[in-house]
Amino acid sequence: MTELFTKEVLEPILLGLVGAAKSMSLYPPNHPAIRKPVAQLIERFNDLLRQRDRLALGIVEEVLVFEGTPFYDTQVSMRELLQRFQDRGLTALEIQAGLTEEELVQFCAILMQEPDEVKAQGTGDSLRNRGIVHIVAKDAREVYHQAVDAVSDVLQETRMGNIPRIHRLKEVVDDLTRLILRDQPALVALTLIKNYDNYLFNHSVNVSVLALALAQALKVEKNDLDAIALAGLLHDVGKTLTPLAITLKPGNLTPEEWEDMRQHPVRSAEIVSQIQDVNELCVRIVREHHITFDRKGYPVLAEGEQVHPYSKIVTVADCYDAITTLRPYQKPFHPREAMRMLENLAGRVIDPKYFQEFVKVLGIYPVGTLVRLDTNEIGMVVETNADAPLLPRIRIVFNPEGLRLSQSPDLNLASMDEAMGEGRTIVSTVDPLLYNVDPATLV
Repeated sequence: MTELFTKEVLEPILLGLVGAAKSMSLYPPNHPAIRKPVAQLIERFNDLLRQRDRLALGIVEEVLVFEGTPFYDTQVSMRELLQRFQDRGLTALEIQAGLTEEELVQFCAILMQEPDEVKAQGTGDSLRNRGIVHIVAKDAREVYHQAVDAVSDVLQETRMGNIPRIHRLKEVVDDLTRLILRDQPALVALTLIKNYDNYLFNHSVNVSVLALALAQALKVEKNDLDAIALAGLLHDVGKTLTPLAITLKPGNLTPEEWEDMRQHPVRSAEIVSQIQDVNELCVRIVREHHITFDRKGYPVLAEGEQVHPYSKIVTVADCYDAITTLRPYQKPFHPREAMRMLENLAGRVIDPKYFQEFVKVLGIYPVGTLVRLDTNEIGMVVETNADAPLLPRIRIVFNPEGLRLSQSPDLNLASMDEAMGEGRTIVSTVDPLLYNVDPATLV
């Protein structure tokens, strides 16, 4: 196991970073007052990067964390750096070997840029547009879209008859498992993204994320989390070999078409088994993800053969995302409705024990549910609360008079003081279609 760097080694880098950034409000970028401290910072970064090929810097629960060390310091400079990161959405960064002085100067410029400009552009684009390639955004949205791109590449390779390469997928899996442990609400919220034209890409990533969230709740070992995440990304890769006339058919499939569709878990497992460095556990999960709890799914199990518990995890995630997504043959159901449908499937299609845990993960009001409050405000659930499931965090979308808000404030219902007249409760769920709201645009 790699040892952590000491706080005494890391702290001067953070203080130097905020000092160099503040100097940019006084001097032009090429002034010695900026270039000298930046050159010293590069030396310090390189000392660390000779021991690691990448460094993690970001915010965890409103605390600045650098290489696993939290900085709770009350000193003004450290608080200022934390605030600059928070204001600009710099919640998770990866600093890679090869960082140059010019890149660090440009990063300091971002720390001095108007926060709304950085947020509007997005962390990743803000970095790339300034030519910064060795400081990479690793926030939930960036990781999610990188995962979609990676799955797209894999499916394209498969359609061309090639064996997909695993390197990029493994990087995505590392990021997903890290984020599910650090910032689960933000990552789960992104599973609201439903792209009908690229259904298979988004669905694969959503299943991976939801399966990871459930696996974490079930206290699955870290090494096995990686296998589950990868299986989620690859569980439907065999559908690339199913004719589009079948996968996109709006009506009922004929018996022959249905038999073809039922082959996709086996085809997926065959493809995954040929990918270098993929373990047998991942292959097994992919093969078994459509075997139901009552053993009536597909492929048919041999006598005495048991479904792996991790396959059941992916089955729950797959069912939930499929139910909440527009398909050629079904309308999408809202998260709350989807939970009711899963409840009906528990004991037949999905394991009831895992369903109960899934409810705890997503909450009574899952992320993405549109709700009406007793104040007549309408908001979207953006984070569940395990300790008080009826009091999640809400993003207000419409005020009590029914007017759409241009900026949506967040309210943590669990922390509002009823004695002060601030308390709010959920009185009902709301159909987003009636209000022309796409929950995915609010995450």
